[in-house]
Amino acid sequence: MSHVKKYRLSVCKGADCKDNGSDAVFVQANAAVSAAGVAPRCEVFRGGCYGLCHLGPNVVIREDRGQPIDPFASDDFQLNFEPGETYYWKMTAEKIRRVVAEHIGADRPVDELRGDPTLEDDFRKRD
Repeated sequence: MSHVKKYRLSVCKGADCKDNGSDAVFVQANAAVSAAGVAPRCEVFRGGCYGLCHLGPNVVIREDRGQPIDPFASDDFQLNFEPGETYYWKMTAEKIRRVVAEHIGADRPVDELRGDPTLEDDFRKRD
């Protein structure tokens, strides 16, 4: 029987997010998970485009809620707006280290780094 990890951290690999540094965010996410000793509770993946390209690099963390896993779901390509899903925008290597330490390590999402794509203000143009 395979063990489901508590968290799934997905870093967008879409073209705009890659141009804005998502490769470095992904590398740092893996390093931070390993260094913090939280690999037994967190998987790090490359997700597809979430459609929020101008806000990237985008990172989505989903918490296992004990629900059956749908193998046909496109979770790594969309936001589901479900409990246990946290969306982070404009991520950097420094920010992802903080997210891993606080969100993954201490079960405390980093509210000041979260994005909310349902709010008009979050759809601002690139800096």
